[in-house]
Amino acid sequence: MIDAETLIREALESGITHAAILDTSKIQFHEDFRKACEKNVCRKYDATWTGPPAIGPISTLKDRVLRYQQGLLFQTVHAVASSFDIKGMFEAAKAHHVVFLEFLEKIRRKYPIANLIPLDAGCCSVCEKCAYLDKEPCRHPDQAFSSVEAYGMNVIALQKSAGIPHYHGKNTVCYVGLILYGL
Repeated sequence: MIDAETLIREALESGITHAAILDTSKIQFHEDFRKACEKNVCRKYDATWTGPPAIGPISTLKDRVLRYQQGLLFQTVHAVASSFDIKGMFEAAKAHHVVFLEFLEKIRRKYPIANLIPLDAGCCSVCEKCAYLDKEPCRHPDQAFSSVEAYGMNVIALQKSAGIPHYHGKNTVCYVGLILYGL
């Protein structure tokens, strides 16, 4: 069993700015959030097993998520030069991703839970080229992860329902991760 307070403390000690336990019944799902994926801003649409369309419809993902009782929602906050600092935003996303992967590995080592759903601020990047593009099965299903947006989750509503601020002032950007557990 995972103690929520311990998990939050461990998250904050791992470089995460904010963390809270989220009741999965409060998660809002909507097709419109998936449409952001279809715009292919992350350049992973139809290119990975962990993103749309391969990941499946939101209705199936919602059913999967709601089998879990709770999750750890967490956020990293980063300073950028301005709201037009695209390079700074990409660097912040990379920094968030490093924290996400390190924390996920720590959780997997410390809590041998077979059933986790790790969701990051972007789809999986374990392989340089996803096996999906070669019409082959995932090479590392135990390491693969999807994104909150690919699951059709409302990221701002997630943060609000967990009591995590979604705005941190001018010249900041934040990224969110979610690790579902408690099946």
